[in-house]
Amino acid sequence: MSDGSHSSDPSSWDPALDAVAAAPENHIVLHEDESIRVLSVRMAPGETGKVHHHRFPSVVILTNAAHTRDFDGVTGEAWQSTGPGHNEQALPFVVVLEPQPVHYVENVDTKPSHGIRIEFKNGFPTR
Repeated sequence: MSDGSHSSDPSSWDPALDAVAAAPENHIVLHEDESIRVLSVRMAPGETGKVHHHRFPSVVILTNAAHTRDFDGVTGEAWQSTGPGHNEQALPFVVVLEPQPVHYVENVDTKPSHGIRIEFKNGFPTR
């Protein structure tokens, strides 16, 4: 992809496809400073989100999970989905994610999905 959004270097990914810019109806900034950005991420039942990326590593805390499917934003190929909604794990469900290239998510459930995503702008903290 010529805009770099599918390259292995997240710093080269197109800023216009950042989750907050490309899919603001699903990603709301709750807090942002020089080190972190905290997002509220919501998807209504049956909703398919817009193509976007997350260029920073993050921790996602799902507070209301639904069965969702994640797709490659370039090819449309389905990525394997995990988490509540698939295996009925207890909430809150926490997942640690590396940067995610362009993708989109479909909520195939009859209930909404909600999570808090904490993005680490300088990489995951070390001790």
